[in-house]
Amino acid sequence: MTKTEMDIRLTKIFSSAAIALVAAEKRAVCKQLKQFDKEARARGFHALAGEACQMRWQLVAELQQARAVALEASHGHV
Repeated sequence: MTKTEMDIRLTKIFSSAAIALVAAEKRAVCKQLKQFDKEARARGFHALAGEACQMRWQLVAELQQARAVALEASHGHV
């Protein structure tokens, strides 16, 4: 796969991340980003891998924040 093809693939994954609303969708995008990161690094596209990794950790942070808010709400600490 060329760098351009990898870039297009990453753009599609980023689009999925942008429209992911529920936790299950965000987790699925995280899995895609993790796989992309692995493949991009193997092909020597470290900058693209870095972008994927950064987006993945951003989604992980959103998921953790949502989980913390849900736990607080369930325990009546709103």
